[in-house]
Amino acid sequence: MSKRSKKLPKKRQNSDYWIYGHHAVVGALMNENRVKYEVYFTSEAEKKLKNEIKLENINVISIKKTRDEIDLLLKGISNHQGICMRVEKLQTPKLSDFINNLNEERSIIFLLDQLDDPQNVGAIFRSALAFNIDGIILTNTNSVTENSFLAKTASSALDKVPFIKIQNISSCIKILKDSGYWIYGLDMKAERSITETTFPKKIVFILGSESKGMRKITDSLCDEGLKIKMSDNLESLNVSNTAAIIMFYVSNINLKS
Repeated sequence: MSKRSKKLPKKRQNSDYWIYGHHAVVGALMNENRVKYEVYFTSEAEKKLKNEIKLENINVISIKKTRDEIDLLLKGISNHQGICMRVEKLQTPKLSDFINNLNEERSIIFLLDQLDDPQNVGAIFRSALAFNIDGIILTNTNSVTENSFLAKTASSALDKVPFIKIQNISSCIKILKDSGYWIYGLDMKAERSITETTFPKKIVFILGSESKGMRKITDSLCDEGLKIKMSDNLESLNVSNTAAIIMFYVSNINLKS
């Protein structure tokens, strides 16, 4: 049943898209900074949703649909679990505001330098949520954009992990350094591994693209390069697996120190 009495915000041009899947939709519904328009669900999905959220407290129009009707809305996407919602892309803060919102004494940031695979980036967001990473920085150029597939892969983490997009990585790193962060670049040829390093309380890890790795200009701006120790049986790991290992290790070290 539609709740047409709700007044929705004015739509920004070319900025809306579909979020689908139970966890992704719940995350978006609970995010006060997310502009939401209509949520569509089957009777079964509605029951599951209402066990977690009181829709009457959220400014969104609720509309019941059959699974086939939701298939049509999503143009053939089938793994929607009977629920989808039309939303606006998140408006991310400026770098200075992003930093000011973090813990002044201790924080961990991941900077993804030109990562364009939404599956990998979504998995990195999930790991960041799991290991209490404080924020993610994405580059504007040659990087993933916020869309349906990224939101589904991130499974609610897109609406829970603070993130920003930056235009110039050099000026970004300079500002981070001026704010007290030590910058590590992942480099499998580095001399030291993450397990041989004593980490300061404010750190940034930079991960390069899936195909080319970290760019030379980015590498030159890092304070130090680090690697993950692996057996000789494998040359490298997928970037999302690499991020998960670092996040797990560094977050636990920081919690204990």
